[in-house]
Amino acid sequence: MAVSPAPDDPGLVALEARARGFQADASEGLGAGRALPLLREAIVAGELLPGARLSEAELARRLGISRTPVREALTVLEREGLVTSVPRLGAFVRTVTETDVDEIYAVREALEVLATQLVVDRVTPVGLAHIDEEVERMRAAVAHGDPHAYVEQLDAFYALLVRLAGNATLEALHRSLLGPVRRLRRIAMTRAGRMQRSFDQAEKIAQAIAARDTAAGELMREQIRSARAVVKDVAHQAAAGGTQRR
Repeated sequence: MAVSPAPDDPGLVALEARARGFQADASEGLGAGRALPLLREAIVAGELLPGARLSEAELARRLGISRTPVREALTVLEREGLVTSVPRLGAFVRTVTETDVDEIYAVREALEVLATQLVVDRVTPVGLAHIDEEVERMRAAVAHGDPHAYVEQLDAFYALLVRLAGNATLEALHRSLLGPVRRLRRIAMTRAGRMQRSFDQAEKIAQAIAARDTAAGELMREQIRSARAVVKDVAHQAAAGGTQRR
C-alpha cells in the first residue's frame, strides 16, 4: 500500500539533511544535478521507505530546487528500478519483490562471474595492489563493526573488479544495475554475521585472483548466491512481520 509521508517523515528529514550537508560544502549551492544522486542514495540507504509516495513538490522543497530536476531524477530512478510510477497517483519508492531479487541477482551473477574470470587472465601487478587496498579497507570496516562503511567498500571492491576486467560493455551493463544491487546489498547486511561472512568470501576471491586461480569465478558465484539467499530470507521475514502486525 502506498504511503504519503508526513511533514516530519524521517526519510524526508534525512534527505533534507543530506541536501544541507552538500550545500555546506558547495560554493554554488545544491544545483539541479545533485537531485538524482541524493534521491538515489536516500532510497538505497532505506531512508525513503518502500511504498513511500515521492511528491515532486515536497522533494523540490526539501532539496531547495525546482520541480523539473526532481521530475527528471525520478524518471531516471524509475529506469533503474528504484521508483515506480502509477498513472494519476504519481511516483513511489519501489517495493522489492522476490522476483526482483531473483532477476537482479541472476544478471549480477552472469556479469560479475565473467568479470572475475577476465580479471584472473588480465590483472596486472598494479591492479592486484588496488585489490589489496580495497580488501584492507573492508577488513578495517569489519574490525570496527561498521556495516555502513563495509558496504561502501564492498561496492568499491566489486566496481574495481568490473573495471579491471577491461570490458567496456560489461562495465556499462553492470553500472545499470548499481542502484538496485546496492539497495539489496544493504538489506543483506542487516542479517547478523553477514558482514563477516561476506568479507571472508571476498578475501578468498581476492586471493584466488592473486594466484591466477580460475576458481575465483566460482567463488564469486558462491558469494552472489549466498547474498541472494540472505536478501530473500530477510525480505520474507519482513513481509511476514508486516502481515502479523496487521
